[in-house]
Amino acid sequence: MIRPGPNGRKPAPAWLWPNLLGLDAPAVAVSWQLLFARTFDTDFPLVLHGILGLSVWCIYLADRLYDTMRTDSTAAGTDRHLFTRKHFKPLAVALIIASALNLVLIIRYVPERLVISGLITALLLGTYYAIRLKSGTRIVSVIPREILCGMLFSLGCVITPQAFEASGSIDTKLWLAAFSFGLICSASCLLISIWEKDEDLATGDHSLATLHPGIVNYLSGAIAVIAVLSACLAILGPWQIYVAVALAACAQLATLRYETHLSKPMLRVIGDAVLLTPLLFIWV
Repeated sequence: MIRPGPNGRKPAPAWLWPNLLGLDAPAVAVSWQLLFARTFDTDFPLVLHGILGLSVWCIYLADRLYDTMRTDSTAAGTDRHLFTRKHFKPLAVALIIASALNLVLIIRYVPERLVISGLITALLLGTYYAIRLKSGTRIVSVIPREILCGMLFSLGCVITPQAFEASGSIDTKLWLAAFSFGLICSASCLLISIWEKDEDLATGDHSLATLHPGIVNYLSGAIAVIAVLSACLAILGPWQIYVAVALAACAQLATLRYETHLSKPMLRVIGDAVLLTPLLFIWV
């Protein structure tokens, strides 16, 4: 477990700190935006990568702070939620500062061509949070939050490359690749919800894993299909993105194969780490 201090409990290992601080998701987002920008030969200011990273970090941190506020302090939770509860005030201050800085950067550097797509993304993000706030079994079954979260994550990573695409028109290849990436992000969200099903049940948080436990029997097959389809689409291009998706899918399958030998914190870290496959192709 994670809780350091004079009570004799072991401090968190170094490999877990990026997850505790919520830095893994921004790293994944920026790496995929870099890959999309490099693959589709789009040129835009580096500060836009920083804005994406800050935006993702603020969203994820706000989500964790919300989770800790809506549950009892004695309720069971994941290591990152226990960490967030213990350091609630400093993290809340960090969220306010980061959000203010990000707003200044957005006003200063986000071009007009990104405003409409950014507003659409914000609207969809609001829909996601409406589902989180409602947290009813019916709405989660109709609009699975894991699927919505994965697709929104993909959308956030591609709106800037699309806005700076040379032709200025909708690039079908880019959006098809983005959909493939969204599928693997959704699979990652589903895996995490399965690994954290007990914690969700303890805190009354509904997910596909809590409402439909049998989904785990089909997930490995679905991920395998994503891997095969992405490998096939790599022939048509852009091959770097599809191969990155296929490798991430294979890594997810390997994690599923050996999940019983890994702790929940390790599974959570691996769940994000396997999505860093763009780092293999950014400069290819």
